[in-house]
Amino acid sequence: MVGDIISAYDEYLVRQSIKKLYTKEGLLFAKVETKLTSIDSLNYYDMAITVTEGFEFKVDSIDVVGNVIFTDDEIVSAFENTKTKSWYQVWASNKFDMSKYAEDKKKLQEWFLDKGLLDAEILGDTVMYDEEKHTVTLQIRISEGPRVAIRKVGFTGNTIYTEATLLGRLHVEPGEVFNQKKFNDNLFVNQDQSDVTSLYADNGYLGARLDPEFTRIGKDSVDVLIRVVEGQQYTIRRVEIVGNTKTRDRVIRRELYFRPGDYFSRSAIIRSIRGLGVLNFFNPETLKPDILPVDKTKVDVQMKVEERSTDTFNASVGFAGAFGLTGSLGITLNNFDISEPFRGGAGQIMSFQWEFGQASRLQTFQVSFTEPWLFGEPTSIGFNLYDTKQNYNISVRRTGGAINVGRRFRFPDDFFRGDWSTSFERIESNTASIFSRAGINTSMSISQVISRTSYDNAVFPTSGSRFAISLRASLGALGLGTTDFGKAGFTFDMVNPLLSINGYPRLVMFLGTELGFVDGFKQDTTIPPQELYYMGGNGLGGFAITPLRGYRDNSIGVLAPNGQNLGGRVQARFVAELRFALALSPFPIYLLSFAEAGNVWANLRTADPFGLNRAAGFGMRLLLQPIGLLGFDVGYGFDPDPFTGQTSGWRFHFQFGR
Repeated sequence: MVGDIISAYDEYLVRQSIKKLYTKEGLLFAKVETKLTSIDSLNYYDMAITVTEGFEFKVDSIDVVGNVIFTDDEIVSAFENTKTKSWYQVWASNKFDMSKYAEDKKKLQEWFLDKGLLDAEILGDTVMYDEEKHTVTLQIRISEGPRVAIRKVGFTGNTIYTEATLLGRLHVEPGEVFNQKKFNDNLFVNQDQSDVTSLYADNGYLGARLDPEFTRIGKDSVDVLIRVVEGQQYTIRRVEIVGNTKTRDRVIRRELYFRPGDYFSRSAIIRSIRGLGVLNFFNPETLKPDILPVDKTKVDVQMKVEERSTDTFNASVGFAGAFGLTGSLGITLNNFDISEPFRGGAGQIMSFQWEFGQASRLQTFQVSFTEPWLFGEPTSIGFNLYDTKQNYNISVRRTGGAINVGRRFRFPDDFFRGDWSTSFERIESNTASIFSRAGINTSMSISQVISRTSYDNAVFPTSGSRFAISLRASLGALGLGTTDFGKAGFTFDMVNPLLSINGYPRLVMFLGTELGFVDGFKQDTTIPPQELYYMGGNGLGGFAITPLRGYRDNSIGVLAPNGQNLGGRVQARFVAELRFALALSPFPIYLLSFAEAGNVWANLRTADPFGLNRAAGFGMRLLLQPIGLLGFDVGYGFDPDPFTGQTSGWRFHFQFGR
């Protein structure tokens, strides 16, 4: 600091502090010099610091000496940050960082234990610098020792559960090579909560302790004895909700899988966090309850939430090939309260939507309401009313409504639910085709959807899956209305986390499958055009068009000679997305890359599971409240456009509010 007394040693400390900063950045040969210059007769000096930064060093090669069981590449794969790279790996980094190299050597010791090398050790290492090429050569000397197998494993001190039950959770068999990661995961905690500790923690034994002891038998075997201290069984005394300013306590409590008086359960806590995340009312990164011990047998659970806005005023704009400029305006109140509409917080959903197309080619009005918990039970009830007009190649108007009822099941597990709907609509069509007929018709239909959803979040799920089997029938064959058909659909999506940052998954892989089939119950029946399948683009405009990026909007289906898309009776679509969340709070934003394929066919006889239109590309999604989801995709269609016969090529797809 200015005015401090300075000595030669102080100058040295200044140089070393700056040197450490450069070393941390991989600039090991940075030079730091200091010089004192007298400025008056009162012994005041100016300090000048001169830095020659030098160069950043790259890892040229890593040599392992002393290995017999595993190859150099297998051993070096344990390193996370210290790596070499080939000429084509433009995405990889081989920057050398001494501190990260020290961390990687610790990871190598853990890798030895995961491979059963209990005696393995790093004998020494040499770091050789080439100042001309600015590269580093690493030589690591190791001793592997023998691979050690488990001879016998047992438990002692357990009184609540039998040894057979605990061994069933541990999943370790005598004779198998010891794997420390597998052993610790199955003993203490694993992703699906099937470990030994969870068995105790899910039944109130919050303080249960499991201490493994390892006894070497010869050179290549080990006996494992796990001492169990079960402790007291804890119950939940009180459940407190903290942080909610809009959402009612009852809405949060109905998603909790624990109650006062229950035995403490770790899996119930985790399941509750997942349920609250799916509501999308709260910041998922802050959904972490506090467990507060009261005495030796009771705990309080304080569930902290951080609210965020979920109501959306959405506006979407796009360009669909069949409808030109398309868009929508609407408002969706996702946390509505019909008894106090200006306050909200009851978890009800109220929505109004208006969609339009260029030159009145498309116009839709829709109003819907859903109560997800009727009379405090996991039964949903709602309705929707709609009026839709389409006037492009196919001229049709649909007016109708539906009553919807749903129920969360307890079997096979509480991720399952069923939804049923009864609808009536008037269909006025001025166009006849091979699938649809002209005139005024009525449709009375019933539908059923059996689904299972285990996502942990609605906007950016990081784990879980969803599948749905849907069946719909229009009852003209029974004399109810003038249209009759059956429609079946199957959807299966899954998400797996690949990379976590600060304890929360940020990089995930999404895989999705969508199949559909529709046909008449009678040979002479025809199917309303809105029940057929259409595909292509971002899914904007017209009927429920299945997206397929990289292709023109609504371009895939059974095409007439004039280019009119007549739809189809069979569809299939497969998609894979790699998603990376840049931020989750205060609003989610993530990047994605995708590969997908799909097609629509006239009937089952012409369906070809290998005749799919393929595409790949990248995009972004950004949730802005109260606007909704903003995003874009740039996709490349590898196959010919069905009408032009030319490769579809690059296509830009814009989404706003969807």
